[in-house]
Order: sequence, then C-alpha cells, then structure tokens
Amino acid sequence: MVYYDETEIHRCPDIGKGYQLINQQNRITSPGQDEVKYLLGGVVYPTGEGLYQIFDRKRTMEVQSYLQTLCEMLDEYFIFLIWDNASTHTTDMLCPFFDAYAQQIYPVFLPTYSPWLNKIERLWRQMRADVTRNSFFASIADTCQTVIDWLGNVSYHKFMSLMGIDFDRFPHLQEFMI
Repeated sequence: MVYYDETEIHRCPDIGKGYQLINQQNRITSPGQDEVKYLLGGVVYPTGEGLYQIFDRKRTMEVQSYLQTLCEMLDEYFIFLIWDNASTHTTDMLCPFFDAYAQQIYPVFLPTYSPWLNKIERLWRQMRADVTRNSFFASIADTCQTVIDWLGNVSYHKFMSLMGIDFDRFPHLQEFMI
C-alpha cells in the first residue's frame, strides 16, 4: 500500500501556534509576495519507504509523472494507491495510465472529506510543525531544500509513530531501519 497526497510549499511562512509575550503579537518576516511549489509524496506502508517530488504546478501531468516514477521505483510490487478524490486523481486523463499499468497499480479512493484516513497527512502536518510553521526562508528554493532535508532525516521511530505503528509490536520491521 502506498498512501499518496500533495501539499503546497510556500515561501511565506505558515502561521501556527507559538509562544508570545502577553499583549505582543509574534512577528514573522515575509517577502510580501508568495511563491508556491507542490510536494507530491507517497509512503509505502508499513516499511516507510517514500518517494517525494517537488513540482512547479499540480496538474494531472505532474501526478502522472510522479506515478510513473513510483511504478519504476516499486517495479517488483503490486501497488494499492490510497489517495483522496482530488480532481487531479479522478480525471479521465489518468485512465490510459491506469490501463497501461493495470498489472502493477490500482487506485483506492478514500471517502470524501476524510484526511485522517490518509496516513501521509500526518507526515505533512509534522513537516509543517517542524519546518515551515513560523519560519521564513530567503527563497522558495531554500524552503524546498529544508523540506527535502527534513524528509530525509525523519527518524524511523518518529516515522513509525506518525504512521500509527507500534514499533515494539512489529520487530521484523527493524530490518527496514535507515
């Protein structure tokens, strides 16, 4: 199973909870104009392997490109692709791709408005808390690089916790530890 979703990466910081002095508002530097990139990601459950790609746009062609790379990466496995009902997922433009790869990938659509069922949403939420919330970066490239570095350095135990897996109950997964 691969849990898939997209999230936006903004140059302007995400505003979130934080500590502040009484009657003093937190100030976060902002460039004034926002730049956006799109992080497309999928996580193999329960091993934690993942594929994350950043695109300038989030259209069907970027989703198909991502899925092509995912199929190449997991060419020895059959993939149940768990994802939501976003328009870029339900479009007929993806039908030829899924027909061509019917022996390797099958899309499983989650119920509408149920992000808690998609485990990768937990990873996005933690990424925002650790990286982009209340933080300003000099450029969108710096923001993207910091996100990539964070994804590459999430500890296996933290990842397993985010995915809701009790590591002690699955000792055989230790062989996948990075």
